Amino acid sequence: MYLIGLAARSYDPLGALLLPHREGTSMGDLSRRVSRVRTLDGGVAVTNRGHSPGDRTLTISLSGLPMAVVDRARRLVRLHASITVSMPDGCFIGVPSEYVENRQLLTILVTEEA
Repeated sequence: MYLIGLAARSYDPLGALLLPHREGTSMGDLSRRVSRVRTLDGGVAVTNRGHSPGDRTLTISLSGLPMAVVDRARRLVRLHASITVSMPDGCFIGVPSEYVENRQLLTILVTEEA
């Protein structure tokens, strides 16, 4: 079990929380920006632009957590345009995109490394 840290980037006394990793949490797939196009001579042309942290989407399960923790996560979505996200593989800046009530999932779109 590891923790996921979320913190507002501007002052907010209720804008930080540590969340345990839960079933249903996805830390975002890693991929490279690669495209492949067929050429007229029967070959292919490959463009490889590397990896960008901004390609990740984090889905954090809040299922089974106390309502006070869920309310703080919802507050981040309502009040903050960007947050700092800390995970075992680094710290990132992200946008709290949505909280889906019936599935208790918080979605964060990573924009860059912090």
